[in-house]
Amino acid sequence: MIKFIVVDLDDTLIGMDLRVSSRNKKAIRRALKKGIQVTIATGRTFQTAEPFVQKLGIRLPVICYNGALVRNTHKVHIEKMLPEYFVPELVAFAKRNHVQIAFYVSHHSVIFFNRPLDAFAKEYLDNIEQVSEITLVNFSSFSLPRTPIKAMMISTDKKTRVLARKARAKWGDKMYITITRPNLLEFLNPEINKGTAVAYLAKQIKVPLSQTMAIGDGMNDIPMLQKVRYSVAVKNAPAIVEKEARYVVSSWEKDGVAEAIEWAMRHNARK
Repeated sequence: MIKFIVVDLDDTLIGMDLRVSSRNKKAIRRALKKGIQVTIATGRTFQTAEPFVQKLGIRLPVICYNGALVRNTHKVHIEKMLPEYFVPELVAFAKRNHVQIAFYVSHHSVIFFNRPLDAFAKEYLDNIEQVSEITLVNFSSFSLPRTPIKAMMISTDKKTRVLARKARAKWGDKMYITITRPNLLEFLNPEINKGTAVAYLAKQIKVPLSQTMAIGDGMNDIPMLQKVRYSVAVKNAPAIVEKEARYVVSSWEKDGVAEAIEWAMRHNARK
């Protein structure tokens, strides 16, 4: 039996148009009606994930910031900040490697970007992130008003892979370092990832991980794919992600999430 399903958002459930397809909506709503618990696991802020959750009728807490924040409208279950002493080190690393850096702070609708915005940051803000406030600062002379929950660097796909190798060589497991999109490198509290957050929620709702399904496409989804019995990658995932999945379904454009959930419901019906 599959009693709990966790779905990644970008490039798994939605694409660049930020729309959930009709088939995916129907599959999620049908699963909820059948008593399967469903939630979203994303690298996004709660504010940008919440509209999707509301439209789909999901009531469980949402996994945000790759597991650094687990919350719903009324309650924060997990909130793990990036250790503040890494901020100057990350700023120096970004400057040395000529890459745009941003910090997410507050609760958590404010992003601080280093001035000036480059083309990669502008594209990201125009097409991906939607927050209530973006502040441009000079990190060499500016102090963040609160401890950040994550840092992010934006570049080309190739440079992001190079930066990831350099960052892991420098900091190792002192931070959770992950590529969330091909051109986005993120730095978070070392105690979290999507896998730890999925395990936490599964325990809260009293569903074993052996009865849990996770669906994703990215490197940051690997921890949750490794954690559950029913691990699913959409076809647009990189080969390294597919290798971590027990099942591979169609790409997000072809409603791979619905395909996986419909299979889960048929699987349950046979039990």
